[in-house]
Amino acid sequence: MNEIEKVLNPNVYAFAFHLIGDASGRNNPLWNWGDDFLESFTSQKLKPLLKFPEEPSNLSVDLLPDISLDFNSQVSYNETQLDVSGFAVPINIGDTYALWLNVGFPDSFVEEVSPQWLSAFNPENLLGIVTGEEFLGETILITAKLPPQPQPPSLESLQSLADKCCNALLPEKYRPPFNRAGELFGSPIFEYGLIKQTANYRHLLVWFPNSEASEDKLGTYQREIVDLFYYRNKIIKAYHNSRQIHRILFDFYRQVEDNVNCLQQRIDELDSDLTTDNLQEFKDELKKLLKTALSYTQGLTKLEDYGNTIAINLNNYAEKLDQISAKVENDEEELSILNHFSRKTAPYMRSQIAGELGYFRHGTGLIEQAIASIRGIVEIEQARSELHRKTETIA
Repeated sequence: MNEIEKVLNPNVYAFAFHLIGDASGRNNPLWNWGDDFLESFTSQKLKPLLKFPEEPSNLSVDLLPDISLDFNSQVSYNETQLDVSGFAVPINIGDTYALWLNVGFPDSFVEEVSPQWLSAFNPENLLGIVTGEEFLGETILITAKLPPQPQPPSLESLQSLADKCCNALLPEKYRPPFNRAGELFGSPIFEYGLIKQTANYRHLLVWFPNSEASEDKLGTYQREIVDLFYYRNKIIKAYHNSRQIHRILFDFYRQVEDNVNCLQQRIDELDSDLTTDNLQEFKDELKKLLKTALSYTQGLTKLEDYGNTIAINLNNYAEKLDQISAKVENDEEELSILNHFSRKTAPYMRSQIAGELGYFRHGTGLIEQAIASIRGIVEIEQARSELHRKTETIA
């Protein structure tokens, strides 16, 4: 395998998404993160320039409608300085703020450079570390052209180069593992990040455009790409949140099973009238089960809501991808890296949640059965006690 040691015009694009929630306007932490990132490359500040719509909209709204935040700067690596350029595009999409950042070498820069230069585009290690409950996620895209090669590079050599790019940009503890290779607009692309790693999930793509046509298409559909990453991150956030609910429901389910089994054993052991202590124990158990039933039902509702969120955003993702595909009018493999998410990954999440809902709904039946059993015992015993009192009164 011939190793590729240099690249041309490496660029980094970051697409970060944060729910508006209670942090609307300039109070949203996404803008703080954006200004912290830009500080390494320009004296311009994002927050003072933002203009927010007076009315909420489901459409994509530019938050710098009258100006653009572009910059030209210099970065250093191994005591060498080179010119770089970039931009920041803040957007309001429905209930979410999005920030699209870029920094990289301009097209006029024709010198071949080591992938290690990418470390200069993340000097404060701010990429890939945005956190918080309201943070939806971040997709990082590295683009780099290949120098002329004596023969077409193998997939293995390209993946090795993609690994170098990933390793140069992100510190080791933030690097996502390799996932799959595919195509974007007919050029090879490599995806990093395993969705099942809910605790430390990060998403990074390394793309090697092999023609001007590929680069032109990325430029043409760049806003559609922003929308796709928005829907994608919403889906993954909902799925990761659903894993927390799954663990809670699973613990509840096991607890309910144990309680119902113990309850049945106690009922089977009853061979005479209940004592006052027995009756009070069953009443206390009934209160616990009613509380458990409420929490359990709330958990099921949340899990169902996350499934619906995935379904809605998957539909939006598929529609947006269809729009791009119709315009590209080329082989579906051109968008294989994007198609895989809508055809394999996200549907798997939906089916998994649907299966879990079916399983956990049996727990509702168990709880209802236990509640009915206790109520029946308590009511019978109370009726028996009432009959005794009446008999004693008559006597």
